[in-house]
Amino acid sequence: MSTHLRSLDLNLLPVFEALMIERNLTRAAVKLHMSQPAVSAALKRLRATYEDELFIRTAKGLRPTERALVLHPSIHQALNTVRSGFQQMSFDYRKAEQEFSIVMPDVVETLMIPGFCKWLREFAPGIRLTVLPDESEMTARMVSNGEVDLIIDYLPVNSPSYVNQPIAEEELVIIVSKHNKNVGETISEKKFQSLPQVSLLRGNPMGSPMERLARPRKLQRNICLRVPHLSSFPYVVCTTDLIGVVPARMMISSYYKELPIRMLKLPMAFPKVVLQLTWHKSQTTNPAHRWLREKILELYPSL
Repeated sequence: MSTHLRSLDLNLLPVFEALMIERNLTRAAVKLHMSQPAVSAALKRLRATYEDELFIRTAKGLRPTERALVLHPSIHQALNTVRSGFQQMSFDYRKAEQEFSIVMPDVVETLMIPGFCKWLREFAPGIRLTVLPDESEMTARMVSNGEVDLIIDYLPVNSPSYVNQPIAEEELVIIVSKHNKNVGETISEKKFQSLPQVSLLRGNPMGSPMERLARPRKLQRNICLRVPHLSSFPYVVCTTDLIGVVPARMMISSYYKELPIRMLKLPMAFPKVVLQLTWHKSQTTNPAHRWLREKILELYPSL
């Protein structure tokens, strides 16, 4: 632990983290159950300790300085260590009152969350979930800041500060309307590239699983429609002449299996995509966090 952290009043650490997360003095005070003058006084002491402004007032709220951004990982880790020391070694989900935040793609939300919520309401009614979309390039930082507990996505976070654990392998398939006369039982690579297709909006930072695989090969595709959600692909495909590429598991779910859609193999040899569970290393030994991860891994195949 750094000299500053050793000499710092530990009561100031939650104030620093709340200001880092909320970027607003009033919201930080509410989060900490403190008065705004008390938070202002704590910030003054933090500034004196580190001989830095730490948080600068702007029209959009508080902006952390470079010094604050450098300090935050150490302070966040120190807080987690302190919190873990007060936690029981086991987590009783049946009696616990706790909220978790998970970032996931819309299609995983559609397939997983209703069943998971049903299980929680029956066996862990005090557990609350917040599901966030995977549309921000700031997602990894949100996990590091403690704003988000887990990421579920088809792409791992490549950083030594994070742990990636596979949940399931997913085979990608082509979906086409049963009424589409332009597509037979198989598709050549040349025809696949020429057929009109639906894909994700370019605003999505990572793109669909298909786009992530196609990008390194510079595979050309005839994109005629871009939509914000992968979960809407089947509804677009079954009413148009467009084709789409989605995880096969998606199409055998009750949400889509009644739609007039055929599934075809991709003409290209692509590896299966892996759905990943990602979290910050600082949470690995947290009993509540560990319980959530293990429960998702246990229930996902049936959800």
